[in-house]
Amino acid sequence: MASIKITQEEAEKLLKMLKNTLVEQVQFPSAGKSIEFNVEGETKEDIFVINIFRGKINRLKYNIGARVMKNGIVLLELHINPSNRHPNPDGELITGNHWHIYSEKYGLKWAFPADDINSEDFEKNTISFLIKFNVIEKPNVIYQVELI
Repeated sequence: MASIKITQEEAEKLLKMLKNTLVEQVQFPSAGKSIEFNVEGETKEDIFVINIFRGKINRLKYNIGARVMKNGIVLLELHINPSNRHPNPDGELITGNHWHIYSEKYGLKWAFPADDINSEDFEKNTISFLIKFNVIEKPNVIYQVELI
């Protein structure tokens, strides 16, 4: 779905739109697994999928992403404890936790440091992601003791 694009204006509208979760609780996935749940925007047509993936080898590595259900465009991602440095299109290397925010020009190729993220605070980081994605009605986040 990499060939599908939306305008910067459309992307910003979707990112800023207030959203409500369609589930009561979310349980963090086990190592090497991912889970998904939906959030709804201002209309029934505005449905987004939140995906949480947890690393298999490094259990402290995880990614949280939000995509538009109808076209699969990923609007926002948070990478925690990534294995590699992320190269931005201008050659800058981003190390550590970082955000990807969709842009019309670069898609998700540009990363921004996530300085306010504590790698080991899974619940708080998930809530921070949901806040950044404007999910006003959030699910309860449950994580396994093995993550701590």
